[in-house]
Amino acid sequence: MQIKDRKIPIRIACIVIFFLLVCFVYFIRMFNVISNADSSEKINTDSYYERREPIQAVRGEIYDRNGILLVYNEYTYDFVFDYDAMAATQTDRNYAILQADYALTATGNNDKRTESSFPFDGTYPNYKYSQEARDADSNIYYRLLKRIAVNEIEDSEAVDTDKLTVSYLEKFYAEAPDEFPTEQEIVDWYISRYSLDATDAGGEKLFTDKQIDTILKVRYDMEVADFSIYNRYVMAKDIDVVFITYVEEMNVVGAEFTVETSRAYKYPGYASHVLGRTGAIPTGDWEHYQSLGYQMNDVVGLGGCEQAFEEYLRGVDGVKVIVEDKNGNIIDSYIEREAVAGNDVYLTIDIELQIAAEDALKQSVEALSKQEGGAITATDPDTGEVLVLASYPTYDLSTYTEDYNSLVSNQSLPLVNRALRGLYAPGSTFKIGMVAAGVDSGTIDPLSYIYCGGEYTYYASTGFAPNCWVYPGKHEYINATGALEVSCNCYFYELGRLMGIDMMNEYCTAYGLGCYTGIELNEYSGVLAGPAYREAHGGKAWWQGDTITAAIGQSDNSYTPMQLSVYVSTVLNGGTRYSAHLLKEIRSYDGELLYEYAPEVLSKISLSTEAVKTVESGMRQMVEGSASVSSYMSKIPVKVGGKTGTAQLGGNLTDNGLFVCAAPYSDPEIIVTSVIEKAGGGTYASKAAAAVLDAYYND
Repeated sequence: MQIKDRKIPIRIACIVIFFLLVCFVYFIRMFNVISNADSSEKINTDSYYERREPIQAVRGEIYDRNGILLVYNEYTYDFVFDYDAMAATQTDRNYAILQADYALTATGNNDKRTESSFPFDGTYPNYKYSQEARDADSNIYYRLLKRIAVNEIEDSEAVDTDKLTVSYLEKFYAEAPDEFPTEQEIVDWYISRYSLDATDAGGEKLFTDKQIDTILKVRYDMEVADFSIYNRYVMAKDIDVVFITYVEEMNVVGAEFTVETSRAYKYPGYASHVLGRTGAIPTGDWEHYQSLGYQMNDVVGLGGCEQAFEEYLRGVDGVKVIVEDKNGNIIDSYIEREAVAGNDVYLTIDIELQIAAEDALKQSVEALSKQEGGAITATDPDTGEVLVLASYPTYDLSTYTEDYNSLVSNQSLPLVNRALRGLYAPGSTFKIGMVAAGVDSGTIDPLSYIYCGGEYTYYASTGFAPNCWVYPGKHEYINATGALEVSCNCYFYELGRLMGIDMMNEYCTAYGLGCYTGIELNEYSGVLAGPAYREAHGGKAWWQGDTITAAIGQSDNSYTPMQLSVYVSTVLNGGTRYSAHLLKEIRSYDGELLYEYAPEVLSKISLSTEAVKTVESGMRQMVEGSASVSSYMSKIPVKVGGKTGTAQLGGNLTDNGLFVCAAPYSDPEIIVTSVIEKAGGGTYASKAAAAVLDAYYND
């Protein structure tokens, strides 16, 4: 007992001395780490090292012209693996993956997993290529080829590894699909690469088939995501607090949680075609974004203003330095570079007008027996600012992912922005520009009369005698304003003949017909009918009969609703064609004005005052002369000028209805274009336009 009593204090003393020595070493090394905290170089010692992780910059928000918030950020947690923080051995990394998989299942977060690119159906070891992996148009197929090329999975009899590139494999697979590397060859390669066939000291396999299946799928997706010191692997998105707590208690090596932002919409379902969405960088665009300094897992704008104004909305990521010991325990962290928030974008869109337009479109289209679609645009004729850009049918950005399959299969094409990519024959709305050109060029005297007998007989000897729409009736003697009011075809047949196609198209080009409007979003240029277009597209030779048909807005003429608004704006402002634009201002996150858009003139033609006044009078008479249109406009506190258009589709199809209008009709401040597909006539389209003017002036 006495011997034991003497030994106990000695043992305790040794332990105390050892503990103090460890603490001394620890604090010395801790002091060295802290003293070098400002260094950007990585610390490499036996016990400590630094790693850097990005601090995601907040994306800028989007507002309408009046400062009303449209798109903002919501914050969620993502579960990621950090390459530098993972264990050193493949076996330990595999165990970490299994822990993470177990945690997702145990906490009910399986539905939060990121989409997998795994190319096989079935479970290990019974894999078969999935249908997507054999579909040359699918992303899974493309990614499989890329992994084969990068990893050089070798099949000495089938694949020449010296030529192992994506383009080679695409060609090889197309010519000899039966010789494509087998499932087993690819799996065996991954089994070896990631030590999934490892055994313990007794020769027993470390992983079951089920565990290998889990690890293989995650490992493959890690490679697809370019998992490296530069790119984390996001295993699950928008996870809950229960999962976070679970993983932290399990101490999964390499696992981290990042705060992510997602876009939210103040008016879900409205302005979807305008705003666009955000998402992962598309495969085909990676090289472009990489050249701009993006990382593979970055979020970018996809369509709409999100894409058009990406350079403003995107912030600059910061850098956080984390100091760890050799066991992966964090002993210090500091911010090496602060994240810089993206700038806020203010649009020219008025959200209240946009809502009124979209609601009116929906009601107008759904009231028709043949529900098709339509579009409404509204602009400021003196600046090119776009106040409304509405297309129907539309979709909800907040549920885009869930609705995607039904949206892409919908024959009504809700994803197509008809305001910018819908091409329509302008019908009689084209006659506005014809009157302006005829008067300005001196081809016609606005007060002189042309006779309409119901038929245009100038080319009758050739067998071509087109009718006026009023046939078998007739308008008899009619002047320019009267021709616009009643839309007399015979008047414009004769005007077209007198002007000729070259003069007509000189003016039309100045108006912006058949030209891009300059708007920041993806648009079609439209078609200006004439010999040049006909020849370029291998059509029949142009002849004089085509000219007079084009003069009433038919022939090959087809334009977008946005082009029609720019065209009418150009005529009524005296010939200045402004670029259509959606960008109004750029402001910093704290409200400082950084940029203000200045109106851009795309072309200019000096229309005579007489030409403009003649058009204004004709458009005003048209509204007053139509009982239906005037009743729709009765609530508007200013006098409105307008022009209906009926675009013939041929066969047994119901004609499209178009309507363009200006308010006030003299020196207008807003131009509205309304297109309703299969409406039968332009009068119907005027009702939706009136709803926009009502919101503009009364609401």
